[in-house]
Amino acid sequence: MRLDMEVKKLEFPQEGDYYLKNILEKREKGVNVQCGSVRLTKGEVLPFKTLDLHEVAYLISGKLEVSTEDGQKSIMNEGDLIYLNKDEVRRTETLENSLILFFLFTET
Repeated sequence: MRLDMEVKKLEFPQEGDYYLKNILEKREKGVNVQCGSVRLTKGEVLPFKTLDLHEVAYLISGKLEVSTEDGQKSIMNEGDLIYLNKDEVRRTETLENSLILFFLFTET
């Protein structure tokens, strides 16, 4: 069986570009995986939303407040990792300029 290993360079959106950059997307054996990066500016708010995929995000630098629709709030600092279920309604407020690496997963 041949596996297709792929090495990608971690890049972030440039200032002034759209805040999100897709880096990698793979569909294999019934699993869809996406990886991307995000650049957020202090004061920027991503409104309440859900995704069709489970999310794992790693805060490379900066500080965020992540809130869920049911009132839970968590502060993320540099080096923190968060898991969000695909059905979880979440909001993100940028407390400091931030760089984020995210992974999205779903069964296809």
